[in-house]
Amino acid sequence: MLDHILKFMTLGTIIVGVTAIYTALHTNNRRLGADIFLRYSERISDLRRRLPTAAFHDEGAGGAIEMTPDERRIVHEVIFSIFELYELKVHGFVPPGIWKIREPDIERVLSLPVFQQELAVVQGRFAKHPRFAAWLDQIGQAKA
Repeated sequence: MLDHILKFMTLGTIIVGVTAIYTALHTNNRRLGADIFLRYSERISDLRRRLPTAAFHDEGAGGAIEMTPDERRIVHEVIFSIFELYELKVHGFVPPGIWKIREPDIERVLSLPVFQQELAVVQGRFAKHPRFAAWLDQIGQAKA
């Protein structure tokens, strides 16, 4: 009888241990995804603050928007940071729930005329990333 009790206790200990390990891994993955997302969001926000406020006006000037080379470089850095963040999301490093928090803001930024202008310049670089290119096309079409 004592032998059966010890076997059940051992089995119970193993089940509790496996559950604790699974919970720790799940929590760690969520924290890692949130940390990655927050670091990229912070980087994108820092870059956006370095752009003039005119870059965030929804109305376009009809033609090409004049920017300094430094402003153009910053816009490109924002685009490529968003690309990296998007790819991390696609490959499961950023949980969908966390991505959904900022996705509308990211889409709004990418749909601004200054970003659309520069996306046209760098769009060939995303040819090997069809999911991201399709997402960008979807954002551009929603703007039109």
